[in-house]
Amino acid sequence: MEQGILKVLAVADPAVNGYLDKKLGILDRYKENVEFQIVPWSEYYDKMMESLNGSGDYDIIMAAGHLWLSDFVEKGYLAELELEEEDILPAIVREMTYQDKTYLSPSFCDGHMIVYRKSLINQVLGKELGPVITPQEYLDTAKALAAVYGKKAVAMKADSSEIFTDALPFLRMYGGDAYDSEGNPVCGDEEAIRGLQTYCELKSYALEGTEHFANEEIADAIRKKAVMAVTWSGQLGAVWENGCLEPEDLGFSTFSTAWNVTWSFAICSESRKREAANDFLRYLRSSLVDCKTGRVGGAPVRESSYQKGNDPWYPVQKIMIESARPLPHINRSGDKNAILYQKIYQAFTGELSAREAMESAEREIADIT
Repeated sequence: MEQGILKVLAVADPAVNGYLDKKLGILDRYKENVEFQIVPWSEYYDKMMESLNGSGDYDIIMAAGHLWLSDFVEKGYLAELELEEEDILPAIVREMTYQDKTYLSPSFCDGHMIVYRKSLINQVLGKELGPVITPQEYLDTAKALAAVYGKKAVAMKADSSEIFTDALPFLRMYGGDAYDSEGNPVCGDEEAIRGLQTYCELKSYALEGTEHFANEEIADAIRKKAVMAVTWSGQLGAVWENGCLEPEDLGFSTFSTAWNVTWSFAICSESRKREAANDFLRYLRSSLVDCKTGRVGGAPVRESSYQKGNDPWYPVQKIMIESARPLPHINRSGDKNAILYQKIYQAFTGELSAREAMESAEREIADIT
């Protein structure tokens, strides 16, 4: 390994915490040579951008897959890396590349997963949810639950730091989307506006304070109170293991309009330790490590991990990964998506109508070049 400590900037997540878990011993062979700094999601993007723009000396950063990839490559932030595909799921392999070159090494997936109490859903619907349902079916189920259990049955991850991607399946439910295939904003189209109106309607059936629910609040709600909720697949291991009431009663589904992103490691172009970084990332995505972190976070990236694992959400999650629709490669995606987070949150909290929010968002995004 080249001289010096390999410095890694990573996002706070159960799977990432697994790398540092002394019981798992994943970093034992690298403990003298690797330093992780883990930052909460709400602070991560700003910290990462400060580093990439010259204020940090990280060799490796975590990137939200296709969401940031093209932007970072075009700006010269990332170095090419070596990726042996082996049994990494094909949809994930595709996400690691841009213009036929590989820049990312996969860590875990964060895609839309629906978690529900099978016994209570059965009492209301007379059946469990299918492995894939539409957003309209989700809303109809929420209405049916409210008629029996009252409005406080559904949890929504609608905090301002989460709401764009939480709402995305609903923006798509009538054929709309946030962006077209070329990366142009289309959130002001009638279909996307109707989708946001439906998402905001769902608040009527949600737990109080859901507009402040991020990962921790959603996880707690699933463990204790919520009959139904949508969360990220990378949180499921932590939800299942840490004090969940009657975990065997949890059922899993996903949306027909789901989105998934593969949180990945990237080597910074300014790093002088690229050989060491490639060696380290090769180890982190190995079958052995993927199985271990998959059990902690719940969202591995290899076919073999799904075959060996017995977590009950794995079959649905694999369907989600293979069928989820990514966003297109977008120039200045961070700046543009920040507008969607803000405007959707204003609609959800009643400051703007869905139409005002989406039409305003489209105009402001179009002005960013």
